Formats: sequence, structure tokens, C-alpha cells
Amino acid sequence: MLLGNDIIKEAVQKTKQHLKAKEMEKAVEVSEKLPALRLAKLLRNFSSEHIYNFLQHLPKERILDVINGFAEEYAAELLELMPEEERLEYLAKMDSDEVADILQQYPKEKQEEILEDLSQSKREEVERLASYSEDTVGAFLEKDYLSVKSGSSIENVLAEIKKLADIIDHRSYVYIVNENNKLLGVCSFRELLFADRKAKIDSVMTENIYTAHIEDPAHDAAQRIRARKLKLLPIVDETERLIGVLSMETAGELLSNEIAEDILALSGVSGEESFFTRSRVSIKMRLPWMVGNIFLNLGAVAVISNFENTIAQVAILAAFLPMITDMGGNVGIQALSVSIRSLALGEVQIRDIKRAVVKEIKIGLVNGLVLGVVFAAVAYFLQRNLILGFVAGIALGINVLVAGVVGGSMPFIIKKLGKDPALMTGPFLTTITDITGVSIYLGLSTIFLFRLLV
Repeated sequence: MLLGNDIIKEAVQKTKQHLKAKEMEKAVEVSEKLPALRLAKLLRNFSSEHIYNFLQHLPKERILDVINGFAEEYAAELLELMPEEERLEYLAKMDSDEVADILQQYPKEKQEEILEDLSQSKREEVERLASYSEDTVGAFLEKDYLSVKSGSSIENVLAEIKKLADIIDHRSYVYIVNENNKLLGVCSFRELLFADRKAKIDSVMTENIYTAHIEDPAHDAAQRIRARKLKLLPIVDETERLIGVLSMETAGELLSNEIAEDILALSGVSGEESFFTRSRVSIKMRLPWMVGNIFLNLGAVAVISNFENTIAQVAILAAFLPMITDMGGNVGIQALSVSIRSLALGEVQIRDIKRAVVKEIKIGLVNGLVLGVVFAAVAYFLQRNLILGFVAGIALGINVLVAGVVGGSMPFIIKKLGKDPALMTGPFLTTITDITGVSIYLGLSTIFLFRLLV
């Protein structure tokens, strides 16, 4: 007897097999056991044309759910394969925020052409969402929420919720507004169930509400949801009128996307670049970083050049240089990633830099000691030279300590200066750890040169 997970795994394998064999009807039949998001994930392994042929065999509502499971770039690519009428039909059924995201993937002329074919209300909503800056909460607001007028009876509110159950997904909270739609309070669905049916909703609502204004940074609003463990955050305009909500799911995506972009930035890759970005654009995004790194690495080259005589006399020293610099870089990136992630999630503030430094010193002392001893033993085993092992171990241990402290503290310093830590710390960290490791290693080698020559 198959359990739930086993059924899903089996359905995934069979669907994949039928898709590869281009047995679309069989693939559709088996894929009925898969959630739309899981099916979308599976389909991303195939070409757009292959997926489009498969989608033609699905019910239209199922097609819409699957398309919504794709990244905006991929969804736009699939919609582009459809006849115009079919494409407009799906866009008309999508939520306005999803349409706004997909339209951004098309040229300006194509966007205007699609907007003209949407209903007036849908077009106005999409244009309004597109008008907000991408980093403001307004660009992510949703209209999927429940609101009732002040003075409504709880009995009527529950009846309204029941009526809208199939339309509104976010039913955890009910927002209370006045005749001008100004937000007055909020009440959870749970509280309504246990309240007196004849009472007015005003008697059970909470008036102190956490809100976000339309122009607030989206990142800050997402952090507020996470910190307060909210399922929805109401969004209001300058007159405190309720105009939408930010959901917990969207907040989670915002924070996770920001962390992913920061990690990409450490390697000199823009968060705006994706698998679907054109090669010409990707080259334009990546090349400046690589050119900049050439000049930053000249610092390490200059240090090595100063010790040319030492290396010439003891050539084996050069063999251990990559390991010392690479280890420092790896340790630094670990500390850097933790600090950037913590700053992005709001777990720490700029004032916590002292704690970050103290923590990395403790970690660096232990890790540096252990790694230094191991590396010293390896160097001695390979060359049977106790002094070489000592020098290599000391250099590696100190570099690990320095790399951890620099990687853990630099994001705080750069954030304090008002810059993006992810964009600036990666190249600087690599340069610092390279110079530190090389200087200590070759400096000690020069001091003990006469012992190394024995």
C-alpha cells in the first residue's frame, strides 16, 4: 500500500516518463495526482514548446494553476506561445499582481497591446500596481482580503465570510472600515466564532493595528510580518484607507529572494539576472565585476612580488599558497553569508557589530587552531620539514581568524555607510584574506628562511 509521499513520487516518475515519450494524454492522466506547484516544478525540466503541447491537454483551470506556479519569466515565455485570444483569456483570469509581474517581461509596446485588451477595471489595477516602485510594499499588495463596515453584526459578518469562502483565500482576519474605507480595527476569524452572534463586530475588534503604508519599503513590511508572526499585514494609503494586504507567503518570498540575491551578489552576479536572461545582458551584468576583481587582486600580486627572492630559494612555498588563500576565502564567505542573512531578516541591527566581532573571534580562534594544526601536519608529512609545517600552520590559522572577523563585521560597516553589503563585501573580503594569508605566510617564511633551506 502506497503512502501519500510514495504516491506523489510515483506520479512524478510516471509523468516524466510519459512526457519524455511525448505520450501527452497518459501524462495528463497520471499528473492529476500532483499538486499544481509540484507539476510546474516537474515541467521546468522540459522545453517551452514541449510544455505548451502538454498544457493543451489539461483543463483550462488546471492550466492556469500550473502557469501561476512558474517564475514570471517562464510564464511569459509560455504565454507567448499561445494564440492571442487564449493568452488574453488566461491573463484576464489571473490576479492583477501576477499580471503586472508577467507584463514586465514583455517589451513596452507588447505591454500596452495586452493592457488594451483587458477589462477597464483589470487594466487600471494592473497599471496601478506597475506604477509602484519595485522596492515598495505597494508593488506587492493583494486584494484578497475580507473587510466589513463598522456596525455590522457578527452574525452578518459570518454569513458574508461563508458566502465568499470560495473567492477569498485569506480569511484569517476581518478588517473593519468606515464608510470611507478608513481602517478602524481588525478581528480574527477565531474570535468571531466564539463571540455573541447578535453583538456588533466593533465590540470584539482590536483597534491597535500593525499597518504598512503604500510607499513603505517592502523589505521592512515583510520583516514586520515575520517578527510579529502575522498572516496578513494591512496596507493603507496616506489617508489611512485600506487598499490591500501583504500576505505571509509574499513576505516569505520577499525575504528569501533578497537573501538569494545577496548570495548571488557575493559572486558578482546581479539578483536581476535569471536563467532566462539573454546572454548579452548577462555578459553586461557580470563582466564589470570580473574586470574589477582583476585590479583588486593586484594587491595580492604586489605582496607576492615583494617575496620573490624567498619563493625563488624555497620553491615549495608556492605550492601551499592556494590552500592558505582559499581557506581564508571560504571561512570569510561563511561568516559573510550569516551576517548578510541576519541583516536581511532583521535578526540583527547595525549596532550589533560588536557582538558579531566577538562571536567570530571565538569561532576563529578555535577553527584557526584546529585547521592550523591539521595543515601543519599535512605540510610536514609532505615535505618532512618541521619549520615549513609550523609556518604554514600559523599562516593558515591566523588567516582563518582574520577572514572570519572581516567577513562577519564588514556587512555591518558597509550597511552603516549606507551601501549594499552584498554588492561590496565579496570582492573586498577575497582581497583582504588573500593579502593577509600571503603576507603572514611569506613573511614568516622569510624570517625562518635559513631553517627552511636546511
